[in-house]
Amino acid sequence: MSVTIRNPAADRYMQLVAKFPLRRLGSAAEHAKAKRLLLRLSAEQRNRGVSQYIDVLVDLIADYERRAGYVLEMSKMSAAELVRHRIEQRTMSVSALARLVGVPQSNLSEMLSGKRDWSKTAIRGLASQLNIRADRFLA
Repeated sequence: MSVTIRNPAADRYMQLVAKFPLRRLGSAAEHAKAKRLLLRLSAEQRNRGVSQYIDVLVDLIADYERRAGYVLEMSKMSAAELVRHRIEQRTMSVSALARLVGVPQSNLSEMLSGKRDWSKTAIRGLASQLNIRADRFLA
């Protein structure tokens, strides 16, 4: 008798791929659909499969925005301004981002307002989740 061990992370990843395949975005409609999906997934409990899917989806969205000419001059933006911009792009709340990054919401709010220095945990999480270079937080 054969025993099949199911991998929930792989199963969820494949469900997401079936729903919205990971391929280059070719239109504004696909871009909008990808952003809506990213928003829904950012509020979802994550496993490795969902995290891996989100990583690729964010890259596809960023690639489309570069090709479509969505340009934002970021060189003069502070880390807090950049984080706020990325939060707005993803239409997510500071609370949701704090949960994803693994820091208390109050701490993240204080970091964004300049009342607290960026913690190592916040820098790592924000760099990963929002695709921001870690050195931007050290300026």
